[in-house]
Amino acid sequence: MKLKFSIIAFLFIAALGTVGHFLYEWTNNNIIMGYFFPVNESTWEHLKLLFFPTALFSVIEYYFVKNEIKNYAAAVTLSKIIGMLFIVTAFYTYSGILGFNVDFINIAIYYLAVIVSLLVKNKVISKEKFSGTNCSLISLIICFVISLLFILFTYNPPKIGLFSEP
Repeated sequence: MKLKFSIIAFLFIAALGTVGHFLYEWTNNNIIMGYFFPVNESTWEHLKLLFFPTALFSVIEYYFVKNEIKNYAAAVTLSKIIGMLFIVTAFYTYSGILGFNVDFINIAIYYLAVIVSLLVKNKVISKEKFSGTNCSLISLIICFVISLLFILFTYNPPKIGLFSEP
């Protein structure tokens, strides 16, 4: 992937994720906004800050790369999943060690997750793995299922730690 797209992607995703942290509150707790942006401080809700801005950027970027990259859907899907796993792992590791969490570390983890996600996307694209219609279809189904889970669990979260506010 071209460096220009990666820089634009980072700035877009990071900016929308940062603003997105406050959008639910700024829209007077709009139910629809809650499906796409955090409604509370749980780790699960904050994964939306990576997932949906990346999805939006990917739809835009696809317009420019659709004729060049045959494994784009798989690369983006894998990158979002790895980025979200990075957030969960980094957050629970450092907060488990310290016994508390620190806002500036949480913010740094988010920005690092965006970078990790973009690196994964670029690596998958460069290896030209997961090409073809079946991989693209499976990738889109996975993204759709994750989106549905975000919507379902926004207002009906399971009673486990990932969904609890720290």
